[in-house]
Amino acid sequence: MIKEQRYEFKKDLLQIHKKDRRDFSLKPEENEFTVPEGLCIVLPEKYDSVVETAAWDFADYMLKSMDQAAMVTKKASSEACLKLSYNKDLGDASGYMGYRITVTDSGITLEGYDSVGIAQGLYFLEDLMNLRRAPFLEKKITQKKALFSPRFAQSPFGMFEYNDECLSYMAHLGYDAIMLWIDGLNINHRGEYIDMYLLCERAERYGINVYIQLYRDHSAHPDDPGAEEFYDNLYGKIFKACPKIKGVELVGEANHFHSKDPDSRIGKAPLSANFEDNIPTGKVTPGFWPCRDYPQWISLIKKCISKYRPDVDIVFCTYNWSWAPEEERLRLIENLPTDITLLSAWDVCQQFDIGKAKGDTTDYSLRQTEASDYFASEARAAKKRGIKVYANTETAGLTWDFGVIPYEPMPYQWLKRFESIVKSHQEWGVCGLLECIHYGFYPSFISDLEKWAFFTHEENLTDVLHRILKRDFGENSFDKVNEAMLKWSEAISHATASNEDQYGAFRVGPSYPLWVADPRTDIFGGYPESGRIPTENNAMFGNMIYNPAYTPDMGFNRNNSMPGLRLYEEMKEIEIMRDLLSEGINLLESVPNPNEKLLRVLNIGKFMYRSCITGINVKKLFVMSQELNIASDAQKMLDIIDNMEKLLLEEKKNVEETIPVVQADSRLGWEPSMEYQGDEKCLRWKLRQLDYDLNYTLKKHRESCKL
Repeated sequence: MIKEQRYEFKKDLLQIHKKDRRDFSLKPEENEFTVPEGLCIVLPEKYDSVVETAAWDFADYMLKSMDQAAMVTKKASSEACLKLSYNKDLGDASGYMGYRITVTDSGITLEGYDSVGIAQGLYFLEDLMNLRRAPFLEKKITQKKALFSPRFAQSPFGMFEYNDECLSYMAHLGYDAIMLWIDGLNINHRGEYIDMYLLCERAERYGINVYIQLYRDHSAHPDDPGAEEFYDNLYGKIFKACPKIKGVELVGEANHFHSKDPDSRIGKAPLSANFEDNIPTGKVTPGFWPCRDYPQWISLIKKCISKYRPDVDIVFCTYNWSWAPEEERLRLIENLPTDITLLSAWDVCQQFDIGKAKGDTTDYSLRQTEASDYFASEARAAKKRGIKVYANTETAGLTWDFGVIPYEPMPYQWLKRFESIVKSHQEWGVCGLLECIHYGFYPSFISDLEKWAFFTHEENLTDVLHRILKRDFGENSFDKVNEAMLKWSEAISHATASNEDQYGAFRVGPSYPLWVADPRTDIFGGYPESGRIPTENNAMFGNMIYNPAYTPDMGFNRNNSMPGLRLYEEMKEIEIMRDLLSEGINLLESVPNPNEKLLRVLNIGKFMYRSCITGINVKKLFVMSQELNIASDAQKMLDIIDNMEKLLLEEKKNVEETIPVVQADSRLGWEPSMEYQGDEKCLRWKLRQLDYDLNYTLKKHRESCKL
């Protein structure tokens, strides 16, 4: 592969319809209809911008991907055409995003329950021809509708970068909502101007709704004089200016509600207010506890917004107190208004055995496919009361197991998760999904598979996956690619999912520093930015979303084993993950004449493998540091320092071998809210950091042992 420059991956994202997908050696089967050159796409008598946008998109697809022309028209000029129409009676496909496609000898008819149904039908025709690698469609009737709405996603181009290509990708994949993080009207959470009114108008053309999450101090309590005026000014003016905003997500850590709940466990807002003379009060800030006056607060906000948007969707997120006792959480749900939506996180706070220790899913991990006990308890309680439930599932292709890769290529593990989520729809009525947060989505074969799973379907999803793998990586490569995907899917089931790792080495991969002395407490006064990788000026979180040195998490609220008990078991798990990733890499490397897509997924595997090595080395260095701090024998200290040197040299080799991996793919090492924290530049920073410790810190340590 050619060495890519920073951000070069965005150039490829600009091409929605990939060129030259058609294999001209293929011939139609007897039961297939051949889409003719010059196909007429006939619009319904009355149509809106969603249908028109999708129709022109389909014409563009036919030209670029299938190498033949198509035209959009209001009247058919030939029998062999694609006729679009509305129909509210589609049987099992009647409902939001519902459509029926009928393919016969004389042409194609596409009936949509609504405009987004027509659009999704057109996108599905693209999917079918991509799988077939030719403009051939089986003569049959196909009916589908969406199982979930909204399906929230954030941009693959960067934080708040909602260009038309982003919106088009979202629509093609079935995502129909954006969660926009703002600090106020037309000000995004990065402090920049964003035209919210225009974004709503542009998104509407693709059938996408805009929601907001407001990062402001919600200091007025509903009982306070002037509270309604306060929230009308906070939210009302936003909806007055942008009435097409569909809804609001209320999140404890973003809103800092000033509760008056008399519970003695509850402190002040924000979190930093719960200290006296720099000593914690031991109380919980309201944003992290299911306070009894949340229902009153929610109702007031809804009242203020409803003046401008009567059907506003108020989404109340319980993530921040997922760790709280079940009886406290369910008591809150019992008192919530029923005309709002509850959003709970699919997998967090689920405890599991990790060898002889106990750990849990701190934040979003593909290790876990089933709903957590926390999520299940809240979904059941909400269903009982008739409250809508959305799930924070992180199903757009990436969780927090690896922070700076585009997606996790573990399809069989994803399939298990998809199937569990569909089951929650059937059993608990889960109807909407938050599929990614600040790290966005990235179009991949995982997001393609997800789309099949989250629409009604008769197809066996494993068979669909096999067809997708053959489409992307080639028929002749399928056996080895499929075996590699099985290995990698097993590998992710050994992800540790701990705070130490998700906010440590696995956040940024092999560029994560290995400091011998903790940069936050070093006797020389500390390093700039506490020993973190320098960050880009335009980053939202930048280097502040990970700890620069291994930080034990006591996990008191979650009843996990102490870090010392978990650490060694976690190393064993990461070693298993590393070895399974390696087996998959070896399989992919044995494929003769790999295409570019295979080389790119192979590179993702190599990056994950190298991240595992760093993750293990970080833990080993932490253990050595603790041993060095308490050793009482100078020779033992020198032996530990020698082992530290060996470890740093091993890590240096690991970093050096990661450089060609990221050179070949500019998306590796990048994440929308952090920008670059793991590319070649960052890896070379890591090499200089290792040299500092090898040539300076260890030398000083040895001298100190001889005093």
